[in-house]
Amino acid sequence: MSGPVDIKTYAKAKLRLIPGLVPLVRLCRLALLPGYRSEWRLARSRPDNLFQPFSTTAPDRYPRVFSFLRDRMPEGAPLRVLSYGCSTGEEVFTLRRYFPDAEIVGVDINPSNIAVCHKKQKRSPDSRLRFAVAASPQAEPEAYYDVILCMSVLRHGELEVKKPENCSHLICFADFERIVSELGRCLKPGGFLAIANSHFRFAETAVAEDFEVAYRVEPRANRTTSQIYDKRNIRLDGVTYSDVVFCKRMGT
Repeated sequence: MSGPVDIKTYAKAKLRLIPGLVPLVRLCRLALLPGYRSEWRLARSRPDNLFQPFSTTAPDRYPRVFSFLRDRMPEGAPLRVLSYGCSTGEEVFTLRRYFPDAEIVGVDINPSNIAVCHKKQKRSPDSRLRFAVAASPQAEPEAYYDVILCMSVLRHGELEVKKPENCSHLICFADFERIVSELGRCLKPGGFLAIANSHFRFAETAVAEDFEVAYRVEPRANRTTSQIYDKRNIRLDGVTYSDVVFCKRMGT
């Protein structure tokens, strides 16, 4: 006997069978939704260092991680925080509540996202917030940040849906390793790097030797992606990864 039918999924599947409907819907979205249009352009152009082309975000998405990081920062110390892949800024403005006096920088590969961030900043001026378009952390100074967050960035939404055996046509481990190595370079010794919902495991990178695991998600609260790929970009079935926050060892 088959299981219960998801009516919404069933309806979508039926609608896709109508000739010409899918391209028509896509055309309407491109015409009417600026955010969708910018994501579509980004996905088609496939610039270097592009991982997640979709800008899905929400305020305070990772309260446990944010609270953990806040509680480990020394009181009264001048802090610098980087949100890598900040989308339209919800994470950055949320971090202000956790780090009220910190310098917070948000960077994103999508210029349209950063334009939205600037508009929001004009409505709520904050001289210690900065936003920039960047495809990698290469331009950021060495050993500058106390906290770096890379949340739901080093992944691709299609991999979670289609689960191909090999992911290299969308993203690859070598690029992941290069980006996290750059993030590690920007972090002060003793600082914290948070990586959530990646399709690759930080522990498999060479730079992981300079870090120790500081925080793991609880199994029942594990919101890391369910689909993991290895260093060869091959799908690993039944594998989860719950390491989220890493502390850079002193002296590295």
